[in-house]
Amino acid sequence: MSFLAPQGPYRVGSIEWRVTDTSRPAYIGSDRVGRELFVKIWYPGVPSGQRPELLWEELRADANVPRAIRYVLKAARTRTSSHRNAPLDASAGLSSVAVYNHGLISFASENTSLMEHLASNGHVALALRHVEQMAELQALNRRASATKRKADAEAARLLQTASPEERARLAVEYYRQSVNTNLIVCERARDTSFVLDRLGDALRRVPGGDEADLDFDAVHLVGFSLGGAVASETTARDGRVKSVTNLDGGLYGTQPRAAIRQPYLMMYSAANEGINDLLLPEHAVRRAPASTKHLNYHDIAVVLPFLRYTGVTGKANPREVIASRNAAVEAFIRAVDEAPASRIASSPAL
Repeated sequence: MSFLAPQGPYRVGSIEWRVTDTSRPAYIGSDRVGRELFVKIWYPGVPSGQRPELLWEELRADANVPRAIRYVLKAARTRTSSHRNAPLDASAGLSSVAVYNHGLISFASENTSLMEHLASNGHVALALRHVEQMAELQALNRRASATKRKADAEAARLLQTASPEERARLAVEYYRQSVNTNLIVCERARDTSFVLDRLGDALRRVPGGDEADLDFDAVHLVGFSLGGAVASETTARDGRVKSVTNLDGGLYGTQPRAAIRQPYLMMYSAANEGINDLLLPEHAVRRAPASTKHLNYHDIAVVLPFLRYTGVTGKANPREVIASRNAAVEAFIRAVDEAPASRIASSPAL
């Protein structure tokens, strides 16, 4: 099976990096010190003969990944367009930095096609993985009473079955009472700012990256699912953020969150359209491709296209949705970089 090829003028290099915040516990509730982050970085690169890396390479080398998933990965030999440790392309006029956050329990390269597309268009794209994410979730779940877990499950059921007209109203209370999820989002927002503090260190790890000229005080945040909430929370807290793109994520985090004034792209799935509308900034650009569900914004929809026949993804063509998403996110970021905020919503590219 062929993977989606990036559509920009540059080829793509990639590196991996691990960094630890020694000022914080390993995860919420842990007695150990040191919150570890895995960071994958894509950039315009000049490959020197090496083959492109396999899709989701980070999972193949992770001993903590369940054996069944590692078996599937071993059988799936899909190659990406990323060339590990390729030198930075000196001819690329680097546009900006984009930082990506994954879903609740996931991995940095879950949306490799988006990262490659951004890099091929001259952006440096970083994606974070919260190494002890599962331990954190389990620790928080153990703290919740049976009554609280039952109430949360009922609130989720009501939200899922609500009419489109009721959905946004119910979501406000649902996010407010999601205590554990809000805690996770706030911690991941701190993780994101921690990485923003070290963007220069990250870029210097790219072969030739010490020659790059990038504004680390103006970055774009992108997130899928819970990562969309993390991008939003970080944007409300961190003055270095230039724009935020939320890929079908809720608005968990600080309740109520501080106002977001930066340009905001809300890409709903059709199944979740409007769920955040009472909480989004008024200037937010909203998109909702027809016949899509939540996982249509994850590369797994392209890797396993049969999912649409099982109802896990929507009926829309998965490759077309992902390609359109990639183009829309890059166009939004470029519009923010090149035009006043007041003109972004009317950009023909969006």
